[in-house]
Amino acid sequence: MSYKLPGAVLCLALLAAALSCGEKDAMGVRRVAPEAARGDATITGKVHFRGTPPPKKVLKTAPCHEGSNKEVIDETVVVDENGGLANVFVYIENGPMVDGRNLPPAVMDQVDCTYTPHAVGVVVNQVLAVKSSDPVFHNTAYTPQRNPADNFALLRAGAEKHVRFVAAEIFPIRCDVHPWMSAYVGVFDNPLFAVTATDGSYKIPTVPAGNYTLVAKHELYGELRKEIEIRSSETATIEFEFAPPKKP
Repeated sequence: MSYKLPGAVLCLALLAAALSCGEKDAMGVRRVAPEAARGDATITGKVHFRGTPPPKKVLKTAPCHEGSNKEVIDETVVVDENGGLANVFVYIENGPMVDGRNLPPAVMDQVDCTYTPHAVGVVVNQVLAVKSSDPVFHNTAYTPQRNPADNFALLRAGAEKHVRFVAAEIFPIRCDVHPWMSAYVGVFDNPLFAVTATDGSYKIPTVPAGNYTLVAKHELYGELRKEIEIRSSETATIEFEFAPPKKP
């Protein structure tokens, strides 16, 4: 005697096996829930800068608001005393395709007319909460290649807008009112990414076993790629090293 599982039960069973029963998203991609794409391995390491870092660039931040800093250090290239390079996106390129709509929002704030953090990552369909802690008018503008462009205002301290993105890419954002303000948003197909800390270190947990392309991307120095094999339960240490382009 044969017995067929009800459609809902079958769908849940397939989801547990990291398959999706839902319809394709707006980009024609079939995505799974985040819990269906979690593993037990970890990727960790450090991104290094080779050579002499460029001189620190001081940005004048006036007028911003009363009591704010009058200048800040440009965060495009941040290298510590041991050569660690900050604000680098490190991510798995060919991993599971995840729908991030149920993940907690990522946050990018505007503090003393500076984007905080300088680089923030989200999963496709995950909310990015763009906030302002400043008692001044800000606008947030971006013109990605794969996602819709936008330009919205945050009029006062405590203002906040939630945005989502439909396709993976990394792109800059800016404030036209305060032209020294810039930051980067990374939109990824899965949560298997990190942004390097001030010492260049990063950690990507809950990685499923498999063969992947691991990418390190910096806003000025471009990207480095490594083909990697990750085994179940292991902690893999993978390093990258950027260098400024050679002068002609």
